[in-house]
Amino acid sequence: MNRATVLLATLALASTVAISADAKITRSGTPAVAFHASGPAGMKIVGSTNDLDIDDQGAKIVIRVPLRNLATGIALRDDHMRNKYLQIGTYPNAELTIDRSSIHFPNGDGTGSGDAPGSMAIHGHSKNVTFHYVLARASGTLHVQGTVALDVRDYSIDIPSYLGVTVKPDIDVEVQFTATE
Repeated sequence: MNRATVLLATLALASTVAISADAKITRSGTPAVAFHASGPAGMKIVGSTNDLDIDDQGAKIVIRVPLRNLATGIALRDDHMRNKYLQIGTYPNAELTIDRSSIHFPNGDGTGSGDAPGSMAIHGHSKNVTFHYVLARASGTLHVQGTVALDVRDYSIDIPSYLGVTVKPDIDVEVQFTATE
């Protein structure tokens, strides 16, 4: 190979790596979002939804969870959660905004994980959070898992209480989804 051919091959390879590192990600498949809350006497509440959108803005990635279909399995509790506490008519989404540079995407197929900073917006309030993530890439598909601990008081959400039973303000959120690049 002459120098020009080697140079062109090197530039082509470098541009391919740059494109994959900056490739926009789009959600695919059915996501799973869940929160875990607890209360007195071992009470456990799990709420879940399959609604999740990704807005890849280049330098930032926004993971948006519409809250309208968040369900715990009890209709009255769901109504109170959505309307009294989350006030989804006014605040329809929860959003995590992440700097792309804070996520360690695996090179090629493989797995990466870590803790990263982000900004969580819920109920009209934003707070800096640290979340844990695991990314597995296989043939251009990203399998993403993430967790974050939240305190509802940080978002000016009243602590849920019904008939004298009050839920603890600390909740854990789990997210799983697949995305394509």
